[in-house]
Amino acid sequence: MIDPATLLIIPLSFAGFVLKGIATFGPGIIMVPVGALIFGVREMIMLSACLDLIANASLFRPNRNLLHNPFWLGMILAMITGTTIGAVLVSYLPVIYFDLVFGVLLLPLGLWIMLTGRHSSPSNNQNLPIQLKPKEILLSFLAGGMSGLSGITAPILAWHFNRHYNKHAFRSIMLPLLLTSAITRIISYTLSGVLTLDILPLVLLSIPGLILGLWFGNRLFFKVSQRWFGIVIGSLISLSGVKLLFR
Repeated sequence: MIDPATLLIIPLSFAGFVLKGIATFGPGIIMVPVGALIFGVREMIMLSACLDLIANASLFRPNRNLLHNPFWLGMILAMITGTTIGAVLVSYLPVIYFDLVFGVLLLPLGLWIMLTGRHSSPSNNQNLPIQLKPKEILLSFLAGGMSGLSGITAPILAWHFNRHYNKHAFRSIMLPLLLTSAITRIISYTLSGVLTLDILPLVLLSIPGLILGLWFGNRLFFKVSQRWFGIVIGSLISLSGVKLLFR
């Protein structure tokens, strides 16, 4: 018999993946801290990784024809390298210090995007990049390192690409990177023995909320203006900073 409290994962996953549908990232920002109060931190981190893989794969499918391999390959390799180094460092150094550094970085960054978003001219650039810049390799490496150390991947890349591309190009650029991050996390957790089949019932219960949340969030994505899309991105970056500072 299913514990009634366990069913709370359905509305929780719905709320998280409405955010995912709108902003392309963000479900873990809600699901992990709130769900940890009910299910435990470890369970929510594992669940978040599994659901991210499903959601990113489903959103990536209609965008796969937009990829230019030289651009994404360099960023993906940099992200995998950063994630691996971060995962190694976390075994030897106190994670709390990295959380504080990342939190201090992300909180004002997100607030700046939120406060300037209403007054700045939103980007209308919808052409995906073909040539990779050294700055984007560095940011991918840092995003991977943040993922390995703190489990948060998107904010640094979201800050960069939101400044230069409209929401449609932003989504197409971010999805392959987030899918790579999700795959890397699943492999790392599995090899380390942290991810087991014990999480499967919670994953299955979360899927209805995930599907409905993505559907609803995706509809909002096409309706929200470019200006307000930037404000949503800034809000999620700020919440990521708050999450790290008070974890």
